[in-house]
Amino acid sequence: MTDPLADRSERVRRCLRRGVDAVLDPQPFAIEPPFVGVLLVLSAALWEFYGVVDVVGGVPQFLVTVAATVVVAVVAARVISPRAGLWIGTGLFAVGSAVYLLAVPASQRALFTLPQLVFDTVSLLSGLSVLRLAEPTSWVLSMAPVPAFLAVYAGLRGRYTLALIAPGGALGFFVLTGDAGTAVTLLGTLGVALAFGLDSLSVPGGLETKRGTLGAVLLAMLLVTSTLTVVPGGAAGPFVVDRGTSGLESTLSADEEELTIVGSVRLSQEVRFTVESDEPAQWRTGIYDEYTGDGWTRSGETTLYDGELDGPPGPTERVTQDVTARTEMGVFPAAAQPVALEGPTAQNARVTDLGGIHPSVTIRDGETVRIESERLRSEPEELRNASTDYPEEIEAKYTDLPESTPDRVGELTAEIVDEADADNPYDAAVAIEQYLEENKRYSLTVERPSGDVADAFLFEMDAGYCTYYATTMTAMLRSQDVPARFVTGYTTGERIGEHEWAVRGQNAHAWVEVYVPEHGWVEFDPTPSDPRDSVRDARLVEARQGGVEGVDVEGSGPEEWTPDDDIDGEIDDDIDDPAETEPGDDPEVDDVLDPDADDPADAGGVQPVSGVDQREFEDVGAAPGLDEPGDEERTLPSRDDVGYGALLLFGVAVAIRHRGWDRRAYRGVWLRYPVRRRDPETDVHRAFARLEYLLGRRYRPRRRTETPRTYLTAMRLRGADERIEEVFDAYERARYRGDVSRAEADAAIETVEELAWESTPVIRRLRR
Repeated sequence: MTDPLADRSERVRRCLRRGVDAVLDPQPFAIEPPFVGVLLVLSAALWEFYGVVDVVGGVPQFLVTVAATVVVAVVAARVISPRAGLWIGTGLFAVGSAVYLLAVPASQRALFTLPQLVFDTVSLLSGLSVLRLAEPTSWVLSMAPVPAFLAVYAGLRGRYTLALIAPGGALGFFVLTGDAGTAVTLLGTLGVALAFGLDSLSVPGGLETKRGTLGAVLLAMLLVTSTLTVVPGGAAGPFVVDRGTSGLESTLSADEEELTIVGSVRLSQEVRFTVESDEPAQWRTGIYDEYTGDGWTRSGETTLYDGELDGPPGPTERVTQDVTARTEMGVFPAAAQPVALEGPTAQNARVTDLGGIHPSVTIRDGETVRIESERLRSEPEELRNASTDYPEEIEAKYTDLPESTPDRVGELTAEIVDEADADNPYDAAVAIEQYLEENKRYSLTVERPSGDVADAFLFEMDAGYCTYYATTMTAMLRSQDVPARFVTGYTTGERIGEHEWAVRGQNAHAWVEVYVPEHGWVEFDPTPSDPRDSVRDARLVEARQGGVEGVDVEGSGPEEWTPDDDIDGEIDDDIDDPAETEPGDDPEVDDVLDPDADDPADAGGVQPVSGVDQREFEDVGAAPGLDEPGDEERTLPSRDDVGYGALLLFGVAVAIRHRGWDRRAYRGVWLRYPVRRRDPETDVHRAFARLEYLLGRRYRPRRRTETPRTYLTAMRLRGADERIEEVFDAYERARYRGDVSRAEADAAIETVEELAWESTPVIRRLRR
């Protein structure tokens, strides 16, 4: 009789043994060549994770987390079974997701509903940057261990498909959000192809059996990843726009959350809106707080506008603006700081955490919205004597720089501030503003730098336009722990009435705001105004002379009344009236357009100032020469276009080769356009070879045991044209007697040629 307790104990031991066997699978591992490809994909994915923390902070924690994960994965690869390893990777993802959700503030977690999560996911997968996530540092630290563990563990175990899924998926996610660069994407693609290719080589005969498949996979990956990098690359903006904003138009970048600084631009002279205001101002449309090294992003959430907002803490003056759209718009242009709205679009307006107000629907042509602003009226002396006790949130958000920002930016800024004897943030900002105005030249023709924009503008570039000036000044101030932010909008425009201004696309602008405790955000504009206004005036004259539509409204134009005030609201008696300026007559214009490049269209693609109509900045390619308004512009493709085009052509060539279309095309030419030789016998032999090919394609090939006569007899029984007998007779005489004439050879050639054309009647009709 058995002991029940002993049986139960034995069953428990067996279960435990099976559990241990399922988890533990000790075995030595060897690093095989396909693992190199896995490491390339993992490196590409981790580089994108690093790019996020480089901007928002947390690089040391990221490096420690990844290093610890890799060590754990190496140990696990020696003792843990593949099934257990997969469960560990899945657990890391689940735990990481939970940790990230707990890191998000409770006020934001309350907004996490299923429709909102779906909305945000679609936004991310269609171009919304990861930098727009709440708590991006926590997200990186939570998610990065997943691909790191699975790639290293599965790669060392020889499970290369599993090893590529996690890092490849992470890289693909960054591609879809627009955060992955072309080089990193192609590196990851190369890694995938290398892993599969080397894995195939490790199997006897693998290369021969899988060569075509590997080539097709590699080509498809290159084309797809290049396409995805081009489409959302550069933050093209999500198909589903950010929270609460709908109706994103193809020609409008009104509420972009990201701004990428690029190369040369050209401005549009079309009137975008008119403003009736108590006084002139710069009409702000966008605010950005996170500097990425090559552009800007806007962090935080948006809330529904439900009443008047708070103004600056310092002394202010109320300014009323009636903004009338002259084309469809997606912004509320207003003097800082807008606090109240009136009009049809006000009820669904959204307020950002940074203090900006954006419409949720497009403002239609002719529609008017009233905007109330509280303008700061602090005196310079008050700003100099202000406290430097910044609120913690302001200091953390607006003094942050990417950790990759070169030290020389801060070192040069410190020298400039010391030389100016600036002992307070306000004077430091004035000194930096003056330095940039005096040491950099304004030009629309620039080549986009490859590294940090602020560093390049300070040390490598001689000239730039407003986005370069404003970006650099903001970075310089932040290097000295002075809170500053990058803002976009429009300069004042052309005065067309006592209290009215016409604002054109060419007035699109970027400048800087510096925070002063107990006062608020103070505007600084480091871009030199004289050359900027001169080139705008000249281009406006060109547009008017060329009859371009939309450049004038009632009250504007060369013959209309314009007061002596500077058209941008900055008093300057030296600036000529646009009506009196002729293209080419102003030396400032020549300087702006760069004497070595005839047109500000000489370099690369264009990214609009975010928060401004897309048509403000037109893609000018690389067309040399100053275009006349109305002329059809001829542009050369950019280097990206050429590279992508070459890749596409290579893909087409591989596909043609793989499908055998090249051989078919060669056969088609060989059949229909024979080359005649001096020797008639050779021509007859070649004519018969073409005839045999035609018959084989139409009926069946000649068998090895068949003589030419037997084959032709069989083809005649199948219905072949009787003219094949003439060709065969000439072939027999040439082969066995060697006395075929030139005329007989030509007749045989023409017969086969005619039969070939008759086999493709459609092409034959086109030939006629």
